[in-house]
Amino acid sequence: MRFALLNTKNNASLIKALGADCDAIADHGAGDNSLLLPETKAKIAEITERNVKRRQIRFPKVFNQAPIAALYRTYYKRQSTKTFRFFREQLEPDKSRVVLVFNGYLAPNALLDLAAQHLGMKCLYIENGFFPKTMQADPSGINALSTLPRDAAFYDALTAEQLGDAWPDELVTRRSKLPADNRQTGLPEKYIFVPFQVPSDMQILALSPWIKDMVHLYNEVLSLAAKFESRHFVIKEHPSFPLSIQGKVKRHPRIAFCNQGVTRELIAGSDAVLTINSTVGLEAVTLGKKVITLGDAHYAIDGITLKAKNADELQRVFATLDEWDQNHQRCENYVRFVYNHFLLPLDRENAGENTSRLLTGRATKTDQYSKTSSC
Repeated sequence: MRFALLNTKNNASLIKALGADCDAIADHGAGDNSLLLPETKAKIAEITERNVKRRQIRFPKVFNQAPIAALYRTYYKRQSTKTFRFFREQLEPDKSRVVLVFNGYLAPNALLDLAAQHLGMKCLYIENGFFPKTMQADPSGINALSTLPRDAAFYDALTAEQLGDAWPDELVTRRSKLPADNRQTGLPEKYIFVPFQVPSDMQILALSPWIKDMVHLYNEVLSLAAKFESRHFVIKEHPSFPLSIQGKVKRHPRIAFCNQGVTRELIAGSDAVLTINSTVGLEAVTLGKKVITLGDAHYAIDGITLKAKNADELQRVFATLDEWDQNHQRCENYVRFVYNHFLLPLDRENAGENTSRLLTGRATKTDQYSKTSSC
């Protein structure tokens, strides 16, 4: 099987590992001037808007100015149209290849995905895995968009062979780009841990139906603190996002920020984790902690997490937290199946000799995960 993958620095190890089985596609360029179908133009406009929104979140002082946003939108749409045509030209000579699309939400990968779909080519969406030295690779999408079953009965029925033996002992280490929290001198004895997420990431922009950003999430936590007077909350802003919300929100004596804390230790010391759809939620399940999810999460399954689809539901669900019985066997089955079969044992930065075999098995649906899940 042959693959096509964007020739970027982050993909260099995968391209090297795949060798002759992979065609490295330049990540930008200008194609022909052929006319585009209206639906293709609309999709390029949608991808452009995603990028504009991302810029507005990451560089608000510049891109929230309407004239600058308009100019950038016009420029980016023009460049995206050229890049789409270029990708289509690069892919068309051999449409039997499987296109490896990293994430697929933002350009240029979103444009590569669009070009592949336009040509009727098979895609495999790849992304970093939920645990170290693993990757997602799925024909449907990543995270909550993947083919991972969301039916509790599926996990209850898995046999020991279908679950696998390995258990993830390591969690992802996250180094913070934010300054240390000088106000934080110690953690409360009992607390709910709230991991913030990157507001410009697809997890928020595409998979968070009602929590729009981290200020919104903080305000929901603030409402919980006001109603549940015995509860303390500890927030860790996402290490990869350099803009803090601390100067934009009303502080509360029972809501602490701990940006320099070790995530695993914060999970382990908590009573429960409240998250939109962060990988930290799955890590919490792995460590035997109760979890409340607010967005679309692949692990938001009955018996594994509590779920809240709006503010009122969050208040009701939170009130039941202590009495709720988490299904620990279902949690264990889920983690084992995900770790042993759904995630590929691939390190994106140091891909090994099994890369082609692993990706081929997933693309052809002949590996253990595909056979068991019937994806």
